[in-house]
Amino acid sequence: METYQSALLRYATRVLNSRDAAQDVVQEAFIRLHANWDAVTARGTDLKGWLFRTTHNASVDHIRKESRHRLLHLRQSWEAECFVADPLPSDERHALVLQHLNVLKPKEREVLVLRLHEEMSYKEIAAVLQRSEGYVGTLIHNATKKLTQSLRQAGVVS
Repeated sequence: METYQSALLRYATRVLNSRDAAQDVVQEAFIRLHANWDAVTARGTDLKGWLFRTTHNASVDHIRKESRHRLLHLRQSWEAECFVADPLPSDERHALVLQHLNVLKPKEREVLVLRLHEEMSYKEIAAVLQRSEGYVGTLIHNATKKLTQSLRQAGVVS
């Protein structure tokens, strides 16, 4: 279980923008795993995918409890070296990417973090989001295009 704990914690922290809330959510995911261990293992379920999906669901539940009237707003970031033309200090690059991630829809931000930061395959992301691989591919393509365009308009990339 320690194999997945740090990745789940990183993911939940980016979704919730709070390390404390992320720790609670990841703990909840492991509690659910323990409670459903027989069912999860009997079906031959992909444990990593199941844990990420459960963490995703617990994160959404947490957000709903915090504010039922607010839109789901994911604050996620990743190192955007592939988008940055001039070498910038890491803090500046991080701030620029965070600023430009706001042009993306929450689902677009989420798939980019899962793909680029967590290095998940399309199949794994599809399992987490309970969507088709085609949907995930389209979402990643559109999100990357939109983010690149935003960074280009700001003069960050050429």
